[in-house]
Amino acid sequence: MDFPTFSFVLSVSEKMAMDAPAMRRERKLGKDAGITGDEGLAELGPFLLRHRKMSDGGAATLALLQSCATLRDLHQVHAQMIKTQHDRSSFLAGKLVAFCSHRNLMDYALSVFAHTLSPGLFARNSIIHGYLQASSPHLALLFFASRPALPPNSHTFPLLFKACAQLHNLLLGKALHGHLLKIGFHSDLHAHTALLYLYASCGQVISARKLFAVSPHGDCIACWNAIISGLVKGGRSKEALELFYELLGMECRHRETPLEADEITIVSALAACTDLGALDSAKWIHEYALKNEVRVNVCVGTALVDAYAKCGSVDLARRVFDEMPERNVMSWTVMIRGLAMFGQGREALALFSKMVSEGGAPDDVTFVGALSACTHSRLVDEGRRIFDSMGKCFNVSPKMEHYGCMVDLLSRVGLLKEALDLIESMPMKPDAALWGSLLSACRRNPSHLELAEYVAGRLMEIEPYNDATYVLLSNIYGYHNRWEDVGRIRTWMKARGISKTPGCSSVELDGVVHEFIVGDKSHPDIEEIHAMVEEIEMKVVEMGHVVDTSEVLLDIEEHEKMNALMLTVRN
Repeated sequence: MDFPTFSFVLSVSEKMAMDAPAMRRERKLGKDAGITGDEGLAELGPFLLRHRKMSDGGAATLALLQSCATLRDLHQVHAQMIKTQHDRSSFLAGKLVAFCSHRNLMDYALSVFAHTLSPGLFARNSIIHGYLQASSPHLALLFFASRPALPPNSHTFPLLFKACAQLHNLLLGKALHGHLLKIGFHSDLHAHTALLYLYASCGQVISARKLFAVSPHGDCIACWNAIISGLVKGGRSKEALELFYELLGMECRHRETPLEADEITIVSALAACTDLGALDSAKWIHEYALKNEVRVNVCVGTALVDAYAKCGSVDLARRVFDEMPERNVMSWTVMIRGLAMFGQGREALALFSKMVSEGGAPDDVTFVGALSACTHSRLVDEGRRIFDSMGKCFNVSPKMEHYGCMVDLLSRVGLLKEALDLIESMPMKPDAALWGSLLSACRRNPSHLELAEYVAGRLMEIEPYNDATYVLLSNIYGYHNRWEDVGRIRTWMKARGISKTPGCSSVELDGVVHEFIVGDKSHPDIEEIHAMVEEIEMKVVEMGHVVDTSEVLLDIEEHEKMNALMLTVRN
């Protein structure tokens, strides 16, 4: 395997350049937020007065730190550390940095780090971990690169590999891999699992399998979990499921003794089933978990609910949900979303109300599920009410996804003008998904041709090479028999090198997932499949079925449209 030169700043320079102002802003906030002088040290605060007997000694300081419940408590402990000169201890300062980082107080953590005489590796790693928790992997890498005097250790590499995986920055990940080999941490289990996840999540299946084949930890379930979850994250769910079966010895080509899956394995395998729509596989995995006494904790239960719902069995999902001894906000959310997908909007909203009445605090993802329920069931008034309640009742600021749900809801019921007004009143710049939702609505309401042209123009500004925009606009022109405009759109696409993405679908049969692409005849049973389609065509015609050719937007005769439609089905 070839590794690029170990150069952090060069390999991520473009991303870092964009976010460097944010890093400088964090540093400034850190200096402002930290306690750097003797202010407030004249007397003990109420928090320290309650724990006065514990106010001396390093062990007592750690105990006080863990007892902090508010930022004011933290200020008092930090002030006491400065007064007793415990802030000069790299160990105690590192613990303070870790405490702040784990609670997303990154400005405070940076301030403590900057004012520590000799910050150690633990403090540096804690800040990197804090940035990852805050979904800022670019800042984690930049902070690491800006501290070259502190070399990475075995705890640093897993964090850096995770940051690269979040950024899908394989080049930097390979550079770190080379550095890992150079300094001799390649056999460390945590670094190895993080590296496997990086390669798998970035789509480097061959590299991940090669690394896995020579791994000194091949019998460790953590390595299997890393590569399986990485494959799912990288969109390779079919390979992930195959590797899961290989782990259990069902597709054992290289293993003499199968391993037992744990909760993490089950969650990853169920996520693969969810992506593939593999209901039978999800049922088998559920039975395996029960038979092998895998603990169905809240994570496994939530994954089961999500898999069953997205694979088409909302009744099974509801049964698992009702039997869960413990639920978190994600458990409620996936069940609400599952009901919404199957048009059970009122049931989903009833579950949302039950969650709130039982003391659950819906987050932004939960509101996406509730608004989706309104969208699928066309509950306009309920959707408006829930959208308005987000900030007023739950202190949740609407994000792009929530505006998207509202635009979709309004568009589905024909309120395109209100949907456009909502988009143009948003506090953030609308993305392509929002405009695309409105353009799709224009496709369903082809009388809004002028609006469709306006929306398509905005989309082409954002994503000039997205074929879906051109195809949708072309179809709208075709509905109005404006064939010259259809030809003009196709000419644009050809001139810009844009081609229509072929349709793709998959179906599970006897635990095997079969994938089909339009025009692809490579399936081993393609002749039998075509014969069955033709037989179905003949039977439905005999039963009086009339082919709907309104969706065949081609300038051809009616009988030619019927032939084109049937040909598309057979292909």
